[in-house]
Amino acid sequence: MMRWIVATVAGLVLATLPFWRFYAPFAGASAHMDHAPRHGGQLAMVGDHHIELVRHRGSVQVFVSDARRRPIRPREGRIVFDQVKSVPLAWRDHRLIAQDQPDAREIETAVVLHDGTSLTIAFVFSP
Repeated sequence: MMRWIVATVAGLVLATLPFWRFYAPFAGASAHMDHAPRHGGQLAMVGDHHIELVRHRGSVQVFVSDARRRPIRPREGRIVFDQVKSVPLAWRDHRLIAQDQPDAREIETAVVLHDGTSLTIAFVFSP
């Protein structure tokens, strides 16, 4: 009887091993778990990447990070205001930046990473 109990417990432990990687009580947030804006803007995920868009003092700032929220410097970027005006983004101080169009209600962000991956997402702002 004791062998049967030990075998059953061992089987249950082994059956749960693949799921243990999702439990990290002492580690920070694992991939895809941290969705808090870090710069006071709107945050969205595109595939395995995070894009945060911040409108601040006449500028649009775009922060790109990987699934674990490590910052990424894209190769290039553009934003489109209200599906009309396209503006290139410039890299400055660990972010992509451009002049804001304050009356714009939709801002589409398109960035290209160094490996050629293209990330595009639209952010909508209420009037």
